[in-house]
Amino acid sequence: MNITAIMRRSVGIGKRGEPFMLAQVDFTFKRSRIAGTYMRLHQHRCHELVYYETGSGLTRLNGTEYRYERNTYAVISPAMPHDEYRDEDTEVICIGFSLASRELPVLQPGLYRDSSASPILLALVDIMAELRDKPAYYDQKLQLRISEMVIEHLRNVASCEAGRPEDNLVYARTFMDENFNQKISVKELADLSGYSYDHFRHLFKARFGLSPIQYLIDRRLERARSLLLHTDLPLSSITNACGFSNDGQFCTLFKREIGETPLSFRQNRYSNTLYSSSS
Repeated sequence: MNITAIMRRSVGIGKRGEPFMLAQVDFTFKRSRIAGTYMRLHQHRCHELVYYETGSGLTRLNGTEYRYERNTYAVISPAMPHDEYRDEDTEVICIGFSLASRELPVLQPGLYRDSSASPILLALVDIMAELRDKPAYYDQKLQLRISEMVIEHLRNVASCEAGRPEDNLVYARTFMDENFNQKISVKELADLSGYSYDHFRHLFKARFGLSPIQYLIDRRLERARSLLLHTDLPLSSITNACGFSNDGQFCTLFKREIGETPLSFRQNRYSNTLYSSSS
């Protein structure tokens, strides 16, 4: 790239003298969604950002579930199937946009939280005002505002990543390995790791092949099998030692995952021991 091009790019000027755009607006609207309603599965040809000003509910992006709440926003990739269910009355601002620069990093789909100064919301409010009032050169201003919004989102993501441990997923897994016999919630693990609840579940499963809950269950059952095989502890003691809530939960999970009850598992241990001794 020559010096003229570098200078043009640094001041935001394109090759023909027009402002250099990172993104362009395809559509935008603001809606009120009633509690208990459902938006069916659909998709768009462009990127979409859905900002939740108020309310709470569930949104699914390509099958991955996220719980939205006030001042969170979903980033949705082109052609990505998504739907939405509202637990509470919800005010949303939706904007569709196309990226006009290949220099931008890939926008990862997911649910994000706006920072305390609400830069994403402020950019959206400005965009809606330009569309409503249509002052002179409003179309060019729209493209500038959507470009600013994309930059604010990338800054938000970079800021969150910079404040996290180098390998927070491994840290969460190690925490479970060492404390599986204690009461542990996925929300606590997500908070420890610096991720939102839904983003943590998604990243953990992508990294280790199991959901956090399933990993925790497997660790507890691994310990339970060892105690059933090598001790004569009663089931209630094993329940407490492995972190299960009660005997009923322990027996139900054991049967579901192992294929037999804890008692039959232990009895088979004794049968195998007797058979080995007589042989």
